[in-house]
Amino acid sequence: MLYGWKPMGTHPASRIEVWGLDPEDWNGTYLTNEGQIVIAEDALALAVALEKSLDDIPDFNIELDRVPKSREEDDLPEWLLPDEGVIIEEGPKDQPLDPPEVHPFEHFAGDEKRHLVDFIKFCQLGSFTILRI
Repeated sequence: MLYGWKPMGTHPASRIEVWGLDPEDWNGTYLTNEGQIVIAEDALALAVALEKSLDDIPDFNIELDRVPKSREEDDLPEWLLPDEGVIIEEGPKDQPLDPPEVHPFEHFAGDEKRHLVDFIKFCQLGSFTILRI
């Protein structure tokens, strides 16, 4: 979102009812893998924004000595949708889900940058489904 992507939200897959979810209650999240669909326009806009970020992401690996923060000190990234922040705060029912501790620029620096380039190419292909495996 720092580079201009305005998330349109995902669309529920037709098979979402099979998993016991009501399509009327779908919140448009990108963070789960429940067969939701990212439409082509959104995928292409994401690719454009990510491509703009590449010059700012270091080509070298970053080694950080991180001290874990307590749960009370965690700040959620600004780029999360409100519903996604709730998912991270509450976590799945069976296990806690901590917010990301690494900024995306740090995560995709160096050797990992090629994965971001691959994802950009994938998004440029158009619409895709976030599948449950």
